[in-house]
Amino acid sequence: MSFDRALAHLLLGAGCMALITANARASLLTNGSFEDGTLINDGNSTMTFSAGPTNIVGWAAVGRQVSWIEAGNPFGLSAQDGSRFLDLTAYITGAPFGGVSRTIDTIAGQQYVLSFYLGTYTQRWGGPPVSILASAGGTNQTFAVSTTSTASTWTPFSMSFTATSASTPITLTGAAGFQYIGLDNVSVDPSGAPATPEPGSYALIAIGLGLLGMARQRRAKRNRSLSSATRGL
Repeated sequence: MSFDRALAHLLLGAGCMALITANARASLLTNGSFEDGTLINDGNSTMTFSAGPTNIVGWAAVGRQVSWIEAGNPFGLSAQDGSRFLDLTAYITGAPFGGVSRTIDTIAGQQYVLSFYLGTYTQRWGGPPVSILASAGGTNQTFAVSTTSTASTWTPFSMSFTATSASTPITLTGAAGFQYIGLDNVSVDPSGAPATPEPGSYALIAIGLGLLGMARQRRAKRNRSLSSATRGL
């Protein structure tokens, strides 16, 4: 194997490993976008739960009520990731609100980052402010959007916490709003690094593919030259 081909395979391997590592980080909390489960449509592309188990795989409802909404709803709302998301006000106006909770495997003493998107549409559904209370590993923090949104809008937030045991409850509850507090794309990163692959990972793969292409071209040219020389004998 030539040096160029060996280098190309090395770069491809490094890039793919970086992507695999990023995906492994992102998989600590599954179904964070609420896509999995059986949504029984109430006529508004919505299913509403009181506190307790839900049809949303991996998640339980807490507080008063929470609605699970999908694309095609009549509210003018859309998901941040996929086609489904939550409304922590459900069909009832004002506080108290609902939320969702689940328990994930953790390592005591390890730091993690809980990330999520807060949904607003204040011009149509009231507010601001609109806020969510996040709780994990003994850490509690309220995240608020204080600006007016004129369409279905998603704002990212994140919170660092340190696990105190082998399992950690994650809870996200509505804290302020009127008729809509959106929640979508929840994730937990065990390393504190972004779950999204770094651009450098794709660059390594692109360079590796380019080197492989150049090596193939040189090999094809060499083969053509050898073939021409053979025919001239």
